[in-house]
Parts: sequence; C-alpha cells; structure tokens
Amino acid sequence: MKGKQSEEEIVGSNKKRKKVDSTIKMEDENLNNLGIRRTTLIVCPPAVLLTWTTQLREHTRPGMLKVFTYSETPHRDVIKVEDLQRYDIVLTTYDDTLGHVRRNFSHTSPIMKMEWFRVILDDAHVIFKNGICFDNDVFLLLKAKSRWVVTGMPILNGSYNLHFVMAFLKFEPFSANNYWRTLVQIPIEKGNKNGLSRLQELVATISLRRLKGDCLVGLPPKTVETCFVKLSTEDRVKYDLKEEDSQRAVQTYLRLGRAAAQYSTIFAIIQRLRQMCNDLASCPSEALASHNIEDVSKNPELLRKMVSELRDGDYSDCPVCYSPLSDPIITCCGHIFCKNCILKALNRAYPCYPSCPLCRRRISKSDLFSAPPEEEPCDDDGNKTANRGSSGSTAYYSSKVSALLKLLVASRNENPAVKSVVFSQFRKMLILLEEPLKAAGFGTLRLDGLMSLKGKAYDVITEFKIRDSNSPATVLLVDLTASQDGIDLTGASRVYLLEPWLNPAVEEQAMNRVHRIGQEDVKIIRLITRNSIEERILELHERKKNLDFGKNMNQRQIRREELSIIMGLCSSRSTRTEQTD
Repeated sequence: MKGKQSEEEIVGSNKKRKKVDSTIKMEDENLNNLGIRRTTLIVCPPAVLLTWTTQLREHTRPGMLKVFTYSETPHRDVIKVEDLQRYDIVLTTYDDTLGHVRRNFSHTSPIMKMEWFRVILDDAHVIFKNGICFDNDVFLLLKAKSRWVVTGMPILNGSYNLHFVMAFLKFEPFSANNYWRTLVQIPIEKGNKNGLSRLQELVATISLRRLKGDCLVGLPPKTVETCFVKLSTEDRVKYDLKEEDSQRAVQTYLRLGRAAAQYSTIFAIIQRLRQMCNDLASCPSEALASHNIEDVSKNPELLRKMVSELRDGDYSDCPVCYSPLSDPIITCCGHIFCKNCILKALNRAYPCYPSCPLCRRRISKSDLFSAPPEEEPCDDDGNKTANRGSSGSTAYYSSKVSALLKLLVASRNENPAVKSVVFSQFRKMLILLEEPLKAAGFGTLRLDGLMSLKGKAYDVITEFKIRDSNSPATVLLVDLTASQDGIDLTGASRVYLLEPWLNPAVEEQAMNRVHRIGQEDVKIIRLITRNSIEERILELHERKKNLDFGKNMNQRQIRREELSIIMGLCSSRSTRTEQTD
C-alpha cells in the first residue's frame, strides 16, 4: 500500500541504507586493496574506439581511471582474467572480440571467463543490422552484472532487430526467440495492432532515450535544404529508357508474386537508377542500353528534307510533346521528333511492333537518324575551340556534379576556409568526383569503408581536422559504410548528400557526424534529381512519417507498397508525374 511513512519507518530505512552503503564501500576497499576493480567492458566499432580513448583522456583527471585497450595489445593470448581485473575500463572492438573467441574458444578466452561489473555495446546496430548470426551469439554469453546497449538506431531493418537487444539484456521472456516471435514479431508481420503496442511498451520499459535537444550544452543550429537538379537532355533520354525497362521488370515480378525471390535483382535495378541520377559514368557499362543513332549526313535525301523542314519552320515543335525540338531526330519516313520522345515511343510499343507516331509505319531504332553535328567555333587563327579541362580533353560533368561544384564554389567564395563533407553510397562516384574538384581548386580527401582503422582512415580524419585556413578549401568524400562507424567530422560545417538513402535513419546518422557539440553553424544540402527515383524515395520517407502508412497491412504488403512507390508503379504518382512533365 502507498502512504506517508512514519518517523520510525524513515529512520529505519535510513539506517538500512547506510548499512548497505557501508557494506558496498567495504567491499570496494577490499577489492581495491587486492588490486581488483569494478571493471567495465566497452565493445564498439574501430572508429568509435578512437573516440572513447580521446574522450577518456580529455574528460578525466590523470590516474583517475585505469584504461586498457585490449584490441591494441600485440600478445593477447597471454592475457589472463587477473590482468583484466586490475583495470576500470577495458576497450575492445566487435571484430577483435569475435576473432579472439574463435581462436581461443569461449571457455578459454579471458573476455568470456571474466565476471564483468558492466558490459556496454556501443553503436550496437552494427551487430544486428544484418540480423542475428551464429557469431553474434558470442556477445550474449558475456558475463556481467549490468548490461547496456547504446545505439542511435535500435530498429534498423525491422522490429526483429530488437530481439538481439532483448536477448543481450536477458529481458525474459522476450529474450527467448519463440516468445519474441509469438508475442511480437508474427503479430506485427500480420498487421495486428497488439504486436505494435507490445513493442512500444517494451521499448519504453527497457530504454533510456536521450535526444539532442535534451543536452545541457546547446547544439549549433542546423539547416537542411534541398537542391533539385535537372538532367541534361542526353542523360534524360538514357534514364527514361532504363527506368521504363526497369518498371516493366519489377511489375512482372510483383504480378507473379516473385518479388521476394527476386529481391537481389530488384535491389540491383534500384541501385542502377540511383547511380544514373548521379552520373552515367558511375554505372557499369553493361547496365546502360546503347542507342547509337546514325548521322543523317550519310543519307543525302533525308538530310535535304530535314534541313528544308527545319528551315521552313514546319517542325519547330515536336509532334509528341508539343515543345520546341530538342536534339531532333528524323525517321526513315521523313518525320522529325525529339530524340527523347521518339525513343520513348518505340520503347513503349514493346512487345508489339513499334511504329512512327504520325504515319504508323513500322520502324526500328536503326531507322532513326540524328541531325549533323554543329561546327565548333574558331578563334582568330582559324583553330577550333572547345571547353577543355586541365588535361586538354573536353570537360563534361553530369548535371549533379555541376550542381555540386556550383554550391561548393559559392560556399568557398563566402568563406575560403570552409570545410565540406560529401556523402554518397557509391564509392565509384566519390572517386569520379576527385578530378573535377581538384580542377576547381579544392583540396580533396576520401574516406571509405575499405580503409583500415590503423591505416589511412585514421590519417584522413586527422588531416581533415588539422588543415588550417592557409590550405585550399577542403572537401572530404565519405561513403555510406564509413559514415556508420562512429567517425567524428566536426571539422566541417557544410554537408552535401549526393543522393537520398533508402533508410532515412542512416541518412540522419550521417548528418550527425558533423552536427555535434562544439560545432559551428551546420548547413546540410540534399541534391535531388527531378522526375526520378530520388524524388520517389523522398516521397516514401514523407509517407512513412505519417503513422497511417502501412495500417491494416502485413509486412509483405508493406514491402510491396514501398517497392511500388519507389519504382513509380502507383497510379497516383504516375498521374502527378505526367502533369509535372
């Protein structure tokens, strides 16, 4: 029963509390006299390990805590449990823990034999982001009085990610897989509201949530802007054709109920479309359809007709899109269209016989002819000129690369010492960016997930932070895998997201690598290609923010709906796109 305590009860409880405190103090003194401490094990990714060592050194008095970095010890096989008991904190990484256990087996490894006072799994989402596997069960066997899981993304791919948390925290009965599936996972997959309510209650019970706004120290202001990019005419033609082929393929998989079986194929299709929005050069050559159209100059009769029609003004507008001709193409039947329009018309006719949109004569892509190339301008000496890069070759950049360069130059003009970070999921795209950035006078550094912690990755992060104002404006190119490893990029104040990511939580985490305490004003710019898969990914993000998304649908139906939105197979989206065009 709840009620007001009497004075005798208060005195008794105080005496009892003092007795417990004195007992604990005596135990701690006895342990310290023996050189044994309440040791905490911290397991984290390699990049976070550097942050832990730096923060402990900066925010604790010398000698206050004894810290041992287990993963940096060359002869780990000779370490005993008694050695670990003499430290307050033991730092190690997930990979080193797994590797050491594999070599020594769990019953002989000192990490597994040690009775830890506390075990902390930092950035724990790196364990369960691909589901629980046999190796990850090693962390469930760690012996500890207290267990913590620290992560910014407790649910990365789905609600099943939380089962590992339940199992590690020993939160019974939900730590058992059969209970978890019966009471939570299966009801959620079937769209049962009871499963979602149980999940919400569980998370509220076991979690201590801290938002950035809860900090005692104020964070710098953060602004997020979206810059829309329009594809060039040539890139638009290739993208539209590839997208239409991709939509037909995905629609076939959905109609036949084979979307789950063909998941890897569908994911590859989505990735190719996203790469094309960045730069066609970042796509594998076999992924791009070839549409080499013969020059009309080799057909004198069609050439004369094309010149006559364009000169007389009869074909000032395309008969398909009713807009001024862009990259005109003449057919063997003598009709002139925009290149994009006629290729889309022929492509849409598949599998039927393609025909001319005007006279309905059967034609193929081999019956198309392009206008002759324009003469290049000449200088005073009669030599042809062109826009050339530093190497002497013609410099051509994709629409998104050109937009990025324009934004970076404007930021540099405003503040020459500004440092910027460019995030992309595609490593090849980051490599392609290095040359145009250097040509524009920027200093570049690149950080990707293939760089080892003890090698170039640590040197890159350090160099990026210490570059002074006398150096050229620096741009750090970071890929998706590196941005998930707890890196600290507070040296920058400008962030550019080259493409929207399928998982908005990962995108938010990448932003937070720069937006931290002690930082200046942070400006984040998303680059989005108009009328493309990127706009639809943003649309999906917005719809997911609405709590009604996925209501009364099971997990399979939700995945189908998400896929339809991303590929533009929803009727509402198709109508809106046609109106926009």
